[in-house]
Amino acid sequence: MARRRRTTKAKGWGRLGRFWPLLLILLGYLGYRALSRSEAAAPSVGTQTLGQAGDSTVCTPPYTPLGAIEDEIINGDTTLLEMPRLAGGNANYYVTHRASGRVTYSLEYDVTRLHARWVCFSFTSETAVKEVSRSEAWAWDPKVPARYNTASFFRRSGYSRGHLVASEDRVYSPEANEQTFYYTNMSPQLQAHNAGIWHRLERRVQDWADDRGLCDTLYVAKGGTIADGQIEPKRMKGRVVVPRYYWMAVLARKGGQCHAIAFWTEHRSYGPSVQIPSLTLSVRELEQRTGLDFFYHLPDAVEEAAETESPTSREALRRWWHQ
Repeated sequence: MARRRRTTKAKGWGRLGRFWPLLLILLGYLGYRALSRSEAAAPSVGTQTLGQAGDSTVCTPPYTPLGAIEDEIINGDTTLLEMPRLAGGNANYYVTHRASGRVTYSLEYDVTRLHARWVCFSFTSETAVKEVSRSEAWAWDPKVPARYNTASFFRRSGYSRGHLVASEDRVYSPEANEQTFYYTNMSPQLQAHNAGIWHRLERRVQDWADDRGLCDTLYVAKGGTIADGQIEPKRMKGRVVVPRYYWMAVLARKGGQCHAIAFWTEHRSYGPSVQIPSLTLSVRELEQRTGLDFFYHLPDAVEEAAETESPTSREALRRWWHQ
């Protein structure tokens, strides 16, 4: 029987087949190089932290940025009425924490100063309820890379781990309270200020949140100043800025009406005789002092009217202090 001759095409594929192993190795190498480059370009969330190695407060959970505004890392809800306008820039992280299907709080965190620019949240009939006690669940924020962990800097620093969103502000669920113990929510406060006038202001705002005659929803933004000229000369452990002032901006909404008030304190001890109304100012004045833009999601006319209300007017004294 005559031997069947191979066609030219079959002969060509036969020769090429000898190179398949080399082609597969080359493709695998190129794929590995591409993956390595993409990982190098992504934000690092490895085990490197600013805390002590083995520190139980250090955690490195997944970090997934959701977008950016002027290169700011956005991992939160930017439609919330309580949030101030974002600063922008890739040194800032904006995050929103949720628990039990509700917003716990949001914050804008400056990684060059290792301190929040502000925190914000709202009290409703659901989030103002008191169901749990203080958790003491100190931990790093899972939405900010762990290399910025500040836990170790508070030790023997002379400053307290001062909550910005108070533990008592979020006691409607265990998870919500635990989230208030993230170190991004901590400010280096003198204990006399933290347990003194700051705590008194927190209690006042919590009382307002329970006053259904005042509000259906109470929106709160607060923090410590971190701008140059408004911080202490020395950073905590040379890394974390220490605010010279602390502030709160509060907006009460009842039906279609909005009213606002603000507080401003120096970072020092206040005697028990100091009356809280003496620390008030309008939200517009607070904007001028901080450079922040509060409640900017409101319609312009509503925002203007609420933010320019005098806290010492007869109507304001009646509304906020029942005088």
